[in-house]
Amino acid sequence: MKDPEKPKKVEFFSLDKKYILAYWVTMTSYVVFFLIQLVTVGYSYNASLENPWIRRIGLVVSVSGLLMWYIGRKKLGPESVDIDPLGEISRRILFPSYKKVHIKKPLVTDGIYAFMKHPQYWGTVMFYIGFAVAIPSYPALAFAILVVLPVHIWRAKVEEEMNLRIFGEKYRRYSEEKRW
Repeated sequence: MKDPEKPKKVEFFSLDKKYILAYWVTMTSYVVFFLIQLVTVGYSYNASLENPWIRRIGLVVSVSGLLMWYIGRKKLGPESVDIDPLGEISRRILFPSYKKVHIKKPLVTDGIYAFMKHPQYWGTVMFYIGFAVAIPSYPALAFAILVVLPVHIWRAKVEEEMNLRIFGEKYRRYSEEKRW
């Protein structure tokens, strides 16, 4: 006689306040970036970025960043942790049949994550830098480099602390192999 199957235990975990703060600081930096971009486009001090080839390079960097973000998000799957309304919207677009949130799943170390730890953050930074060049704005480019980039580095460090708490030794080994 077989034992009745035990229902699978779904593991939920809580996000710490530092991670939530890091998320909202990055979201705020996006809003400020776009405000700076809107206010500073078209001024003469952006003239050296007006070269069509420079703008095309910015467009390629921006689209490459979006692609990197998309590949990283898709690889994590629908069970990845997102604490934001925009994350829920993207989850519904990328994974329309998925219903649950905040599920602890196995550590993803393959695909794009075999090459880098934070493709979504790097992709986002590439997008903002490329966007500031493609739609020329030196102030927005400076903001992307001086604020958006450091904020994402900080957010990645906060996320690494959380991942160490969740995945333990497995994440520590992965983190030592992948510096980016």
